[in-house]
Amino acid sequence: MNRRKFVRSSMLASGVAMLPFTKGNASEYTKEKKIIKPKRLAKGDTVGLIAPSSGVDRTTFERTLEHIDTLGFKAFYTDRLRVQKGFLAGTDKLRAEDVNTMFANDQVNGIVCVRGGYGSARILDMIDYDLIKNNPKPLIGYSDITALLYGIYQQTGLIGFHGPVGVSSVSPFNEEVFDKLLIQGERNFEIHRPSEWDEFKEDPYKSFVINPGVAKGQLIGGNLSVMVSLVGTPFDIDFSDKIVFMEEVHESPYRVDRMLTQLLQSGKFEKAAGIALGIFRDCDYEPDDKGYDLSLSLYEVLMDRFAQLKIPVMYGLPYGHIKQNATLPFGGYAELDTSRQALTITESPVL
Repeated sequence: MNRRKFVRSSMLASGVAMLPFTKGNASEYTKEKKIIKPKRLAKGDTVGLIAPSSGVDRTTFERTLEHIDTLGFKAFYTDRLRVQKGFLAGTDKLRAEDVNTMFANDQVNGIVCVRGGYGSARILDMIDYDLIKNNPKPLIGYSDITALLYGIYQQTGLIGFHGPVGVSSVSPFNEEVFDKLLIQGERNFEIHRPSEWDEFKEDPYKSFVINPGVAKGQLIGGNLSVMVSLVGTPFDIDFSDKIVFMEEVHESPYRVDRMLTQLLQSGKFEKAAGIALGIFRDCDYEPDDKGYDLSLSLYEVLMDRFAQLKIPVMYGLPYGHIKQNATLPFGGYAELDTSRQALTITESPVL
């Protein structure tokens, strides 16, 4: 790896003042936003690295730099990236400043979150959304980064990208989807079950249709736990006419049931266009687990909770806490076809 390709900045050299999130901003959350598409990326572009959630250790940092190099980009980061405060990557103020700094820097073409963990929701009221709206660029991440994708889309209308973080494995599948959507800006690009999954025996990788049909609309979603945590906040998103995508990891079936029940009882799915479930990895009981005989399976929970809806619903699309983690345009337009078990990105999410 050529270290000279990487650019580093002192946190004292490029500070960006934060504008407070006001009640005036919060009242806007019920209004439909005009969609903003970021400019597409190109090989050789500079990508800003941020850690808006949990801290970054040396191994994670080095692995991220290698991945950015492999993808053909130059990495830019500030001193804030390596700061830690308990389970967080520094104070809320510092993490929010790094987000603002990357959007303000004209030399940064896109932003990649190094990892998830926990903490993005804590800074949503400290981000300069006017700055982001006036300086749109792709932001990529998943898991806890769901909160950041929610907040930015809700307050600005900017399409974000639910996809691999910096420390994620670089696979041919992930690279192809990233290239097609963020570099080539392809439209009518189809995302479907990878052929290598045919060899997998694990239940989480088995696709199944809960309610058949075709749904069209904007893609909104992310990690289920984070989505539920945002209900009732100014950063929640109306699911009306949207294709809702969800994934989860390390949650028992009853916990998945509880979270889905909250979304159902809050009326979130009443006007949704469809639901495109990714992989819920390690979300099932094993025979040797306590309470196994009394538990419902993940399959039974999903069928029970979603079969009551009168919209297309399917499970098993290639995204989530897995090696084949397709990049999805958060706020972009798509079509879900359960008969083909495919999600098609119908409109280019970039300019």
